[in-house]
Amino acid sequence: MNHTVILACSSFRDYLAAAQEKMGTDLPVIWLDERLHRDPKLMRQAIVRALEGLPPEVDTVLVSMGFCGGSWADITARVRLVLPRADDCVSILLHRQDRHGFDLKERDHLYVKCADPSASSFEGIFRRMTEGVDEGQTAVYLQRWRDSYAGIDVIDTGVYDCSSDSYLAPVRSDARFLQAEVHTVPGSNLLLEKLVSGRWDEDFCIVPPGETVTKSRVEGEE
Repeated sequence: MNHTVILACSSFRDYLAAAQEKMGTDLPVIWLDERLHRDPKLMRQAIVRALEGLPPEVDTVLVSMGFCGGSWADITARVRLVLPRADDCVSILLHRQDRHGFDLKERDHLYVKCADPSASSFEGIFRRMTEGVDEGQTAVYLQRWRDSYAGIDVIDTGVYDCSSDSYLAPVRSDARFLQAEVHTVPGSNLLLEKLVSGRWDEDFCIVPPGETVTKSRVEGEE
């Protein structure tokens, strides 16, 4: 009987599989649809439903996601929660042995961490957002995007071959669209490896049963 489960964002599917394989664990996973990140309120509702629906024998939930737009704010559960000290999933992957912090992102950068960058093209996202908008207003929105983002950073954790031309081609296309630069930045799977193997050091927030998750608590300020 397993007393520990992982509650994970589906964007981490390959990363979590790699972490469990490396650490020799096989913990059961409850997946939350990554599309829920578009609305933190919906993600929070999904988190609450998942926690309320846990089997009675479960006493520990390992959280394979970040604080994610406040989705975890004011969550209280009957189980122990173990959360990475990270504001979102990108910061989890930017964490390295020599680089710690709640928010590790550059302010004016977009980040690529998926298996297939063409499936989540920034240009595609922009086209969907401006569908039905007149040409003049679309041009205004596009300039705002271009003014907001100086770079697109591909996070290299070793899980994907993100140096290959096939992987980088859609990223470069997005960069041309946004008039931004492409960078490959070092990342790691370290936080997920420590999460699944029980090495819960200062990089994790442990919330006992019946206590409440807060941003300041996850940041380590309480």
